[in-house]
Amino acid sequence: MRFAATLLLALTVLGCALDPAGPVPLNMNKATTLIFGYVVADSGVCIAGATVRVVAGQRAGETITQTTPCDAWAYDGGFIFRDLAVGVEMTLQASAPGYAVEEKKVVPSSRPQMAILFTPLRIATRDGGGCPWCY
Repeated sequence: MRFAATLLLALTVLGCALDPAGPVPLNMNKATTLIFGYVVADSGVCIAGATVRVVAGQRAGETITQTTPCDAWAYDGGFIFRDLAVGVEMTLQASAPGYAVEEKKVVPSSRPQMAILFTPLRIATRDGGGCPWCY
């Protein structure tokens, strides 16, 4: 009986020493990352009100509207998708009034961040660009 009690105590102490923090949450085993970017005109200026939507892959259906002012040096504006699974492809679609829709396939990597730059083409109009529906 004394041997069984000693063995039980030894196993308990050993078990506590091997995992002092307790069980690891399931999501700690999967690497996550983020991607960020901007939707800009060919002049390099951010397009006010542009949206980026995930059309395929992880997070499909999620949409982010770019805020302005959009300043890469101050980390303002643009779009960001967080908590993405590493290595799982997704297709992003950028759109803005007066610009053609642009799509890009991306595979988030395990690097600290991944930048995406959309530069959609301006839709030509007869009125010089003020009315995107006037051809």
